[in-house]
Amino acid sequence: MLDKELPMISCKKREKEFCQDNSACCEAENTLVRFYGDRSIARERCLQVCAQAKKIEELDFTAEMKVFKAVADVTRLKILKLLSGGELCIGELMLALKRPQSSISHNLSLLEDAGLVKERKEGKWCRYRISDGAVTDMLGLASRFKRK
Repeated sequence: MLDKELPMISCKKREKEFCQDNSACCEAENTLVRFYGDRSIARERCLQVCAQAKKIEELDFTAEMKVFKAVADVTRLKILKLLSGGELCIGELMLALKRPQSSISHNLSLLEDAGLVKERKEGKWCRYRISDGAVTDMLGLASRFKRK
């Protein structure tokens, strides 16, 4: 079956269930019956999927989108890897990456906005560091997803 043949899951809240009525869970239930071959399994799965779909529609993904956008650039990934070794100033990052100050500042700004990097003022200098151990963990986990 082609994806375009699958009906959209559009369920309305009815008491504790998220579908229109008990006899036909929603349009997707009939499609799931063909997949599973059992209406009761299809109804149960449809209720679960509808409940999950309702939950994610109510979520705000702004923070996650900022993080993924920030780490989707090789220069920003290199900055994070360098900062995992400790605090660095823009001049040190420029030296390591052979990039102009404007490029480093722009990338640090995006990393800061995503909450991945923190700035510490030291006189007229700004030193940057990874904001949380979770950022280092995220970088480590990302390398585990590489396929050989």
